[in-house]
Amino acid sequence: MKKFLIIAAAAGTVLASCAKTETVEVSDAKYIGFDSAWIGNPTKAVTEVTTANIKSFYVFGQKTPSGQGATDIFDNEEVYESDTPNEWIYANREIWESGATYTFAAYSNGGSSRGNTITDADWDGTALTLTSYNAATEAKDLLVSIASNSANLTSANEPVQFNFQHALSMIKFTIKSELGDGNNAIKISEFKVKGIDAQADLSYNGTISWSNWTTPTDLKAADFETTTSKAGESEPFVVIPGEENIEFTVAFTATFADDETGTYKKGLTATMSQQKFTAGYRYNYVATITGADMDVITFADPEVTPWTDTEVGISDLVAQ
Repeated sequence: MKKFLIIAAAAGTVLASCAKTETVEVSDAKYIGFDSAWIGNPTKAVTEVTTANIKSFYVFGQKTPSGQGATDIFDNEEVYESDTPNEWIYANREIWESGATYTFAAYSNGGSSRGNTITDADWDGTALTLTSYNAATEAKDLLVSIASNSANLTSANEPVQFNFQHALSMIKFTIKSELGDGNNAIKISEFKVKGIDAQADLSYNGTISWSNWTTPTDLKAADFETTTSKAGESEPFVVIPGEENIEFTVAFTATFADDETGTYKKGLTATMSQQKFTAGYRYNYVATITGADMDVITFADPEVTPWTDTEVGISDLVAQ
């Protein structure tokens, strides 16, 4: 299968409608081209994808000739950056048809690298659907878009524009310490989040809608440390939004050592209830370890805003 180049037109921000090919039978100007992926707000999700670093997205497209029904012209087709910066490649190029109308949808599944296709993806001309998407297994920043100029696309060779939305939520956990003199670290190990459903179905028609949540899972973070001078943070997790009344448990082992008390270790847990996540929002759960017995103080819930680091109170940690 031949691969063809689409050249970015302006400072890496537009995938040009003109493309170079090995054949000369068809004018380059007649081939369908794509704008680059625009992402409204960068995120610190597990696999960060931004306008600046996106390398790959997958496209669906339908063509409706005048007086006829719709036919598929792109079916989960990868568009990706070549080894040469600002040169983009996709196979099986399509030609604009005079008098036809077009619709396009796309997703990027952690698209800061290539090869992250979703096999259970479909597009009916109105809604993009992902069936049984598993956020824990994928652990990627999932983005979705319907071409913003779909209603106006004809055979005039206008580039297809995608403005992606983050389809998942992100959670992380910050552990503060009031023990020691600022240099004595508490080691946080065996950190787990238990009970959040990892799998669901997505339908996207311009609005993100998840349903059929299943498969509770354990989310695990690598070990980290916290001191009185610098709070420790878990790895961030992407989770599926929209489910009502989520209840999950945080569990970890805290180990503290100093010259006077030696080594002190305790397993701590906290249960969070009545939670709900919103697509494109970041949730930071914060607790502080105080006292020689590693008690934890609860903080009140603050307001949560899109893709802003905001602190959400965490319930009391209880010794296991």
